[in-house]
Amino acid sequence: MSLAKKLVNSGMSVSSTCKLLSIPRSSFYFYLKPINRKNSTLNSKLADLIQNLAYSFPSFGYRRITAILKQMGYHVNHKRIYRIYKLLNLQKSTSKGYKKKLLRIPFKPINPSKTNELWSLDVIEDTLQKNGFVKKIRILNLIDVFSRFAFPPLVDISLAGDKVGKHFEKIIRHYGPPRAIIRDDGPEFRSENFQKVISKYRIKEVIIPPGKPFKNGYVESFHSRMREELLDAELFESLEEAREKILNWVKWYNLERPHSALGYRTPFEVFKKGGNLT
Repeated sequence: MSLAKKLVNSGMSVSSTCKLLSIPRSSFYFYLKPINRKNSTLNSKLADLIQNLAYSFPSFGYRRITAILKQMGYHVNHKRIYRIYKLLNLQKSTSKGYKKKLLRIPFKPINPSKTNELWSLDVIEDTLQKNGFVKKIRILNLIDVFSRFAFPPLVDISLAGDKVGKHFEKIIRHYGPPRAIIRDDGPEFRSENFQKVISKYRIKEVIIPPGKPFKNGYVESFHSRMREELLDAELFESLEEAREKILNWVKWYNLERPHSALGYRTPFEVFKKGGNLT
């Protein structure tokens, strides 16, 4: 919103600025002149949270968003949330006879210049095979885009939102939060538990368009290496075996495997330096 203010101050009209940046005029005026209350800073923070929740949960109205905010510890009532919700132009049409258009944050790629600036998340699948029985497993991988450092993966039969949220926060507490993440629109990432972590650490989300996994090429490339060098070469008989072998491969990838994009250094070498590829 600071860019919008700069453009208007430089002489561009509000309508032209909002059209250029694809933002509602109501949102511009809301940030320009916060609600006239002593806690205007809190109102601005609430506006960010409300907008993030509305984009992440397109079917949620202001009452359900109010309930989520209360679960997060905010002492707010639905009337206050509705005022901000309305000013941000997030109301949903009640007309029937046509399919609602989901609110989506426009895809804008980010080129990180240091570690923990952008993480890439995605899920890959494999199987357990024993005595003729086959069971699917899912693997959540998280990588730091700048250094290609892979964080400890989550391996389980299913990846419900509560598991993904807890694992994501565990990684954040150990390595620090990223400024932004890039992910697809999978249900595990849209879950309430995962979004609580996103809001708690004020992490920006970059959501790739549906059906375009190449837009998240960082983790897709990592998945190709994992598939070729581990998953296609191993048969897992148990979940415990899969977890152990996958984690060991990730450690080897970080500490020993030279990466061409990093000048044939290891991801750990670059990650520990923070923001220096030279």
